Amino acid sequence: MVIFPSVSLQVKSGAAYSLARVGEVIGALRALKALDVDPSTGRLFTYIYETGLEELREVTRRAFELFLDTNALDPTVFRSAMALEREVVGFAKSLVGAGEEVVGTATYGGTESIMLAVKAARWAYRRRAGAASVGEVLLPVTGHPSIRKAAHYLDMRAVDVPVDPETKKVDVEALKERVSGRTALIVVSAPNFPYGTIDPVRDVAEYAADKGVPVHVDACLGGYVLPFMRELGEPVPPFGFEVEGVSSLSMDVHKYGYAPKGVSVLLFRTGEYKEGTIYVDLGWPGYPFINTTVLSSRSVAPLAAAWAVAKYLGREGYLELTRRLLEARARILRGLGELGFESVAPVESPLLALTLPSEEELFKFYANMALRGWVMGLQPRVEGVAPYNVHLTLSPIHERVAGEFLGDAREALESPPPPELEQALKALEAGPLEAASMIGRGPLDSILIAKLLESIPPGEAEDLARKLVVEVFRV
Repeated sequence: MVIFPSVSLQVKSGAAYSLARVGEVIGALRALKALDVDPSTGRLFTYIYETGLEELREVTRRAFELFLDTNALDPTVFRSAMALEREVVGFAKSLVGAGEEVVGTATYGGTESIMLAVKAARWAYRRRAGAASVGEVLLPVTGHPSIRKAAHYLDMRAVDVPVDPETKKVDVEALKERVSGRTALIVVSAPNFPYGTIDPVRDVAEYAADKGVPVHVDACLGGYVLPFMRELGEPVPPFGFEVEGVSSLSMDVHKYGYAPKGVSVLLFRTGEYKEGTIYVDLGWPGYPFINTTVLSSRSVAPLAAAWAVAKYLGREGYLELTRRLLEARARILRGLGELGFESVAPVESPLLALTLPSEEELFKFYANMALRGWVMGLQPRVEGVAPYNVHLTLSPIHERVAGEFLGDAREALESPPPPELEQALKALEAGPLEAASMIGRGPLDSILIAKLLESIPPGEAEDLARKLVVEVFRV
């Protein structure tokens, strides 16, 4: 059994709606919250994009609370929803070379944006090839799993394309070989998550345009930071609508837009292309059912918080945060380089993938750092592409803690392997189920999971993962 903290939700009898009951409920939640890593410490290098600005945190909290009970389902009733969406989408457009003809949709996250982008491509493909046709989505092996997930949900076929072993960018010639009459969409990343490199968007889009195939740019990570990096002199290649052939682009406001989860923006070259994402049912006896997103009822609160963040920061605020981000990247890259680390890919974004010559040393480093409270990613060995590596998603707050991080990094390499690492690796000897039962017991889960998955054939690993998830959520 996987061990995670449990909580008892008991419905009590007696007086309700009392101040004492409020304190009891909030107190219990605070106790649970204490189990989580606090992003404001700067010790988290994944999942959360932390500025370290307390006043910005206050702005987002107040905006979120103000719109908590509004529903974006019907903008004729909650008129603020449409106004906020137009402004958030408009700001996103200004960052990625979008002209007047480009239209957009605010979604609840990158996965929803990509789901709708794939749906738009399916709509266009089936109008061309027939309603029952199963189209293909071509993507680099580094493409985010949400692309394959979207294809899975929408009855399409995902086709992986290899990447160049050196650049970790999609192999354009290999992609061309896979384009056929069944190709409904090509997806490229700006940047990809594993290695932080930017696919050659222009090369792919120009070829795709000649073939009449739409291209989606997954800029969920880069949409709100690459333009400011370019403005500060970084060599960021074109990846937005300034590139002919780009049909749609997704960019997450809750990443380097620094909004709370979850807000993303999906942009389309034309309104006609966006039409393929809209679900309409005017035949039932209730209200006109028209959805631009996967979700129907949804709080406007995340959208209001996203608007508030952009309004508060402005372009100058984003530039300043990007300066801090680049300074953190430079200091950490330089410091870890002096300790023997090497980047497994060209450094083109705020994402770093770093390795050591020895796998044992890398695991020791990761374990010692995890036990010191630093939360990083651990990425698997990929034959012919990359060895095991630690993944750092950098945020502006890391400029503040870079010195402490590098000091601990030096100590982590100089210290012996911790006993917890030996225990985690020894669990693998007892077999997959015994090893899986150790997950959730400590900070070395990533090592255990990586080695466990490496030891199991892919199909079996996925089946095991499904079984474990069922057990984790069993009441």
